Amino acid sequence: MINLVCPTLNLFVYHLQEEWVRDATHPEYCGPNILEQFTQTLGQYGGDRSSLSQPKPLDFLEVTHFDKSAVEFEGKLNTQNRINGSVRQFTLDENYGLALNLSVDGKFIGPEVVQCLDVMLTLIPEMDNLPGKLGQTLMVSGWVENPEKDEREILANDVYKALINKGWQYQETGQFLGGTVFEFWRSSPQRWEKMEAASHLVLILYPNQKAMETGAEFHQDWKALFCYRNKILWAYGQSRELKNQMVEEFNEMSDLIKGLYHLEFSELKLALQNNLLALSNFVKNINSIEVRQHEIDLNLHHYEKSVQSIAKKAGNVFQVSNDLKFLQEFSAIVKAKYQKQIEQDYASLRPYLNILENLRGTITSIVEISQAQTDRDFQTFACLAGTGIGIAAVVASSSPAWVIPLKESPTIAATLDQLKVPEPWTNFSLALSLSAIAGLLGCLVASVCIAWFCPKRLAIKGDRLP
Repeated sequence: MINLVCPTLNLFVYHLQEEWVRDATHPEYCGPNILEQFTQTLGQYGGDRSSLSQPKPLDFLEVTHFDKSAVEFEGKLNTQNRINGSVRQFTLDENYGLALNLSVDGKFIGPEVVQCLDVMLTLIPEMDNLPGKLGQTLMVSGWVENPEKDEREILANDVYKALINKGWQYQETGQFLGGTVFEFWRSSPQRWEKMEAASHLVLILYPNQKAMETGAEFHQDWKALFCYRNKILWAYGQSRELKNQMVEEFNEMSDLIKGLYHLEFSELKLALQNNLLALSNFVKNINSIEVRQHEIDLNLHHYEKSVQSIAKKAGNVFQVSNDLKFLQEFSAIVKAKYQKQIEQDYASLRPYLNILENLRGTITSIVEISQAQTDRDFQTFACLAGTGIGIAAVVASSSPAWVIPLKESPTIAATLDQLKVPEPWTNFSLALSLSAIAGLLGCLVASVCIAWFCPKRLAIKGDRLP
């Protein structure tokens, strides 16, 4: 039966530096606090408890070093196997993260491997919901004894289920320093689409102790490689989410376009404000997609250089077979799928931007026309009112010359008697009445002239043609 000797677990968690370090709304997630929380977790295993009647699997732990960037500890597993570990902060380019390292001395057979990994899992701090998280990768390694046919793959499946709690969906294999490499992950609906968070695991089964000790020298290389891989996957996922969001927002604006010519003036102004907001968001998002495209290009360049560096270094330090095609396949997928998809998304979204810009111009023109019609209505009213008042004033000012002869007219006199208008008010009543009649007639004549000599206008919203 296959034996796994000195199992080692490495967890690399990557974050956007500005999100994690500078996020004042989540002070509990800042690096130093995570290290402090981790030391508190270790504290429950403090002290030598080997004398207890029912010792726990993780029997003893002691913090040997603690500062703002790292925690180191050591202890015992099952009272006999020594365990060593550390948690360190690190920065890589504009990214930030934590690296957890756990190693156990000893030989583990069959189910003992899963039990050992279960204990290691209890020491991993909770970091699933940290802000600005890019992704993470688990790496498990060790050297194997007495491997029989297909036992390596059986062991790999057991390791993945023990750490991820689900079976893998996709697998790649390779060779590194003479050992077998397994890469597992989960994604849906396709092999390289929407990879599940925290599902990526790499297992290296070295052929002997010397190969494993040599492999430990590649720790920084793997950490950088997985950082670039997770950054690419994050950037691609962000671009797809932005694209879907932009299409939904445009579809909402499409409903507005259909009823655009049947809106009241106040509704048009609101539509213009909404369009300006949508256009601003659309420009912001399409620029973000372009930024994600540049991030994929840059990190792909770093990823390929890292693969070349690992391959060259492995070939120089250990003259055994190395097959890293599974790492190179990821580069090919990024070029053939991710980069092409973002280019297509960017090209397909540009016409939407043009439509929104044209829509803004259309709404602005309709608003200006409606505003002009409103202003014109007011000016027409002012003109008619001024004309009527002016004519009435002229008639009233000339009343002394015609009001007395008019009052002596038999018809007017009879009318005044019938209405029982007091004598002191007769002159005023006649002057006021005739002035009002003259003013109304003047308004009527002026409105006819305006309608005749001025161009037609769209009077109501129903008159607008789409």
